[in-house]
Amino acid sequence: MGTEIGRKIKIAFVDDSLFQRTLMKIVLVNNETFDLRFNCSNGLELLKKLESTAELPDVCLADLNMPVMDGHEAALHIRDRFPSIKVFGYTTTDNITELERFKANGALFIFSKTNLRMTLDEIKYWLDDDIRSPLSKG
Repeated sequence: MGTEIGRKIKIAFVDDSLFQRTLMKIVLVNNETFDLRFNCSNGLELLKKLESTAELPDVCLADLNMPVMDGHEAALHIRDRFPSIKVFGYTTTDNITELERFKANGALFIFSKTNLRMTLDEIKYWLDDDIRSPLSKG
């Protein structure tokens, strides 16, 4: 899925941290690449919004550990009910078992919460790459 000129990548962000959600808003203000469609505090909130929208996001960047519905469960629901959405993880955990489970549930790649701008650049790279499928990467 290459991005067409003038077309922004629609993104949903899910994190229980108000700081992280605010940071995402700040980073994406006047951004030429991404359009923040949903900025949710948990997976259940996102699923409710996905069910009621006419235009799905292209990408979901989801935290792993959240109350109500965590990233594992959210990724699984998105994979099964909204397969056009590319799910990426965003977490501070380095627990290999948790990371592998996140991928098994549908996360294409999992980013560390160290640099949000770099994470967004990497997501753009995944989506702009017309030669390799995102599933063939990392």
